[in-house]
Amino acid sequence: MASSILIKRSTGTVAPGTITYGELAATQSGTGTQANQGDRLFLGDNNGAAQVVGGRYFTDMMDHVHGTLTADSVAILDSNSKIDLWKVDDIQLDANVITTSTTDADLIFRANGVGKLVIEDGQELEFGTSGDVEFVFTDADSALDIKRVAGTPDLRVADDMRIYFGSDKDGGIRYDETTLDKVRVDGADWEFDNGVAVKLSDTTASTNSTTGAFTVVGGVGVAGQVSAGSLLVEGDTTIGDATGDSLTVESTTVFNGPVTFNSQQTINATINQTGQFNLDQLRMDGNVLSTTSGTEMIIDPFPAGGDAAGLVIIKGDLQIDGTTTTVNSANMSVNDPTIELGDPTAVRTVKAAALTGATSLTLDTIANISVGDAVSGTGIAAGTTVSSFPGGNVIALNNAITADIDDGDSITIVRAGTDALDRGVKVHYDGQFGFFGYDRTGGADGLGAWTFIEDATDTNTVFGVNGNRGTVVLGDLELDTDLAVQYGGTGVSTFTTNGIIYGNSSGALQVTGAANIGSPGTGSDATTSYQILTVTAAGVPVWTSTIDGGVF
Repeated sequence: MASSILIKRSTGTVAPGTITYGELAATQSGTGTQANQGDRLFLGDNNGAAQVVGGRYFTDMMDHVHGTLTADSVAILDSNSKIDLWKVDDIQLDANVITTSTTDADLIFRANGVGKLVIEDGQELEFGTSGDVEFVFTDADSALDIKRVAGTPDLRVADDMRIYFGSDKDGGIRYDETTLDKVRVDGADWEFDNGVAVKLSDTTASTNSTTGAFTVVGGVGVAGQVSAGSLLVEGDTTIGDATGDSLTVESTTVFNGPVTFNSQQTINATINQTGQFNLDQLRMDGNVLSTTSGTEMIIDPFPAGGDAAGLVIIKGDLQIDGTTTTVNSANMSVNDPTIELGDPTAVRTVKAAALTGATSLTLDTIANISVGDAVSGTGIAAGTTVSSFPGGNVIALNNAITADIDDGDSITIVRAGTDALDRGVKVHYDGQFGFFGYDRTGGADGLGAWTFIEDATDTNTVFGVNGNRGTVVLGDLELDTDLAVQYGGTGVSTFTTNGIIYGNSSGALQVTGAANIGSPGTGSDATTSYQILTVTAAGVPVWTSTIDGGVF
């Protein structure tokens, strides 16, 4: 059989004069331009004329990164239907920036006829390259908002320029720089509605009627209560003359001396206390709740109901820093779709103060800590690790402490290497237990595997097989037998060498015979065309050396 299929071709830049209907022709090597027919692919039409259907001239104009504007090339959008740059006359669009490509040229926005330049409700008009000030019309409030977004930009009105209020300029406000060097209000009177307070932050003391933070040339009328900013009462003081009287204090009250309450107190507000608070054997200090004696803290929401009654609800995350957590409840429900086992991060409490320069720490426990583990926290230099265990609950560090560490401070330890322990779930049943999880020495190569052990042994969290590993059944699929086609398998154990696999409905996969390379072709040269795979009229795959396009 032929090893090459050739079409009509030319090295020039002229289209073929005549060409058979359906015949292909190409011009190659000639430099194709818009003005000639070089680097083109032609197809003969039913009148024998050569019609251009493609060619390198066109494909070269598309040979660039999608979404990138390229000179003398077609514009190709990227997967988001975008292009990086677009130019029209003096206008250039780049990212979200519209600029003029001609230096010093103006950028003009113009609506045709009586059209308007409109910024829609909720759309922001920003000033400043970092968006310092925003103008936005909020339709829900029927208000034009001026927002300060970044930095401390100002809205500046020039000296002596009035801001008028009212259609007839009834009232105004301006900075009088020329005569008084003051901000002046003129025209209509100003009135503050009920609920609008006026505050002067100037702390200038008053010595007469013309000095102070607030001065009035005329009189002052006050219809309601007057409150003084500071009140000093010396000596014994009694407020009220009967038990039915009340004292209302609307400000923060500070008691610098002892306070004695001789009757029951009712508090209907939050109590803020700084410092330690002891109640029986419980202590609250900062954000820590602890005991003043003993080693247990019991939370019992319903003592009358016994140990199994009541409900404790914890809002937020729960972290347990101990070494053993025991759950004695009959049922346990976890909403989190993921349970993390073997977290390499541990938090430990320092049990003895350590001064700057020390190279060891005493912790509440050294369980599950290994040499080389990373140590971090206040006073711990970067790159600090555990170097050894001198004794007790003491760890030695490879770096000196950079700042004093107090008794009760916390440090974080992250496991650096393997602890040679398995990870998984241990399930008790029928007087024995099984194991689901990662066996560090499992698998045929002994390098670890995810496994299920039906009857397991547990030697300090290293699991072994006590009988057999067991059978895993998923629905109707049992994984200790040959895998059938309906479960994604092949249904057979071997296949013919060099055969091609094909389907057999729900039955086992079948395979063709090997191609007869000895006939019709011989040798191993890649230019020789050997047999190809086709199908019979019944749809069965077979090898053949003949391609028959058929008749019509």
